[in-house]
Amino acid sequence: MNITHATETAATGTGGAAAIPPTRNEHLKWIFSLLCAAVILAVCVVAGLPRPACWFFSLTVLAICLWGFSLLPDGLVAVMLPMGYILSGVGTPAQVLSPWTKPMGWMILGGLMTGLVLQHTGLARRIALWALHVTGSSFRRLLWGILLAGFIIAPLMPTSTGKCILLGIICIGICDAMGFKARSREASTLLMAGYLAVAGPRMGLYTGAGEVTLNLQMLATAGVHVSWLEYFLQNFAPSVVYSVLSIVVLRLVMRPRSTVDARVWVEEQYAGLGPMSLREKKALALFAVLAVLMMTDKWHGINIGWIMMVVGFVGFLPGFDLVDGKKFATLNLTSVLFIVGCMSIGAAAQATGMDKSIARAVLPLLQGKGELGTVIASFFSGAGLNFLLTPVAAVSTFTVPLAEIAKALGINPLAPAYAFMLGLDQYVLPYEYAAFLYMFSTGYINFKDMVLVFAWRALMALIALILVFYPFWKLTGAA
Repeated sequence: MNITHATETAATGTGGAAAIPPTRNEHLKWIFSLLCAAVILAVCVVAGLPRPACWFFSLTVLAICLWGFSLLPDGLVAVMLPMGYILSGVGTPAQVLSPWTKPMGWMILGGLMTGLVLQHTGLARRIALWALHVTGSSFRRLLWGILLAGFIIAPLMPTSTGKCILLGIICIGICDAMGFKARSREASTLLMAGYLAVAGPRMGLYTGAGEVTLNLQMLATAGVHVSWLEYFLQNFAPSVVYSVLSIVVLRLVMRPRSTVDARVWVEEQYAGLGPMSLREKKALALFAVLAVLMMTDKWHGINIGWIMMVVGFVGFLPGFDLVDGKKFATLNLTSVLFIVGCMSIGAAAQATGMDKSIARAVLPLLQGKGELGTVIASFFSGAGLNFLLTPVAAVSTFTVPLAEIAKALGINPLAPAYAFMLGLDQYVLPYEYAAFLYMFSTGYINFKDMVLVFAWRALMALIALILVFYPFWKLTGAA
């Protein structure tokens, strides 16, 4: 998948190099993508579908192909997709552009702003090093320290790639200090632990990552509403088990042999931070307020998107002085455009009635499978779609139909939607998720080791779904 929405400098307006002419392979991908869209359009017309529905499926398939082949930046495709829906008559601007009036985009922007506060004040690095400081210095304890850092940072920095960058820098620092060569067993283990410390904890928090939040926002458009606290109570404990088991799988598969004591490096780095500064204390207090407001959203009724925006804004105000106002220009807003643009798929599906049509078409395949069978099928759907779509695009396209299917079966839509998200967290190849690709691109992870670890982790996730997640969801009212 193209990760330009997360990392490319073009998103900040820098660069200026001449465009690289497309290769023969890219020309073939363009031809294939356009042919797929044309064939889908023809099939829909022959099948007698209404004109808006025909164009909906054709344009959506074209966007999926462009994303899958990385022919254009993800954000650009996501922004132009609703334009295509409008111009082809799939829906009115009020219908197709409705996601732009909803809190999701503002929540992502607020998350970028609060993440900037966390990084610019140095609080994020202090938290990560503190976690390593308190968990010990052996290689085994380092892995648990990295996971602890991930859990602490998870609610404070809602962008997965930002968290991976932070933990990746620390993990690489440990590798360099301990003499672990790039792609060695020890280096691969540390960097994969850094990614797992981001991936697992994010599953237990409403604002853990953009795709998790989007999944819940898409459920809301289908009439299924979940508050921050409700999601926390239903998913945080299972996410802890899932994260711990992920580290266990990593250790069992990799079996790192290092007996190096990293205490000297950890203590030097932690001591080098000095006493907590006034700016860090202000930031910590601000995030404490944010945490309280998110956990009590069910009672005060203020949407988390507005809360994130206000808290992020406060960090720029005189008197707080947590972030220089000029830093706002460095925010990569492409991620906001990408996520909100993708949401137009769900809006267009609802405008044409295709969300319910898809649900009716799939319904016979799931009838008689029972609630657990539907949950498992949802998990496999998410895992399979990872090979074709980014998690955001997959959630935008399939969460609403999945909720409609669950309703038609008389099942609580939350469990299938949660299982679908868990399936989307299963990766084998790095291109499947931007944050995962970033960690692999550091050059410290051995490819074969990575594939083996995450294949076993996917099997563990399926077992955990049946034995941990689903029973817990039944206990907490999500199933």
